[in-house]
Amino acid sequence: MEAHNAHVSDEEFETLIVRAIERLPEQFQEVISKVPVVMSDQGRERHAYGLYQGDGIARDNFPDRIIIFKDTLVRDFGHDRELLAAQVERTVRHELGHHLGYDEGGVHDLGL
Repeated sequence: MEAHNAHVSDEEFETLIVRAIERLPEQFQEVISKVPVVMSDQGRERHAYGLYQGDGIARDNFPDRIIIFKDTLVRDFGHDRELLAAQVERTVRHELGHHLGYDEGGVHDLGL
């Protein structure tokens, strides 16, 4: 399927991330505004679409950041721009759930 992927520029991908953040409920936009959200091409190495690094909203011993992996998201969803946008949004919400203190099971229970 990778051969059918259209090219997605960094700028286009960043726009998808920004739109995903803008679609969050207002209280979550406030929370995520304090957390750097960065794009990376290391998703294949991590076998992931996104990653939360930090110690959660309740502690501040480590810097928090959310990483959205362009390489794996485009690889798996780049053939369909709407599907890619939806998966970027789902990934942003999933990693924000981790920042809010949910583990994988809790994030999954939230529908993320």
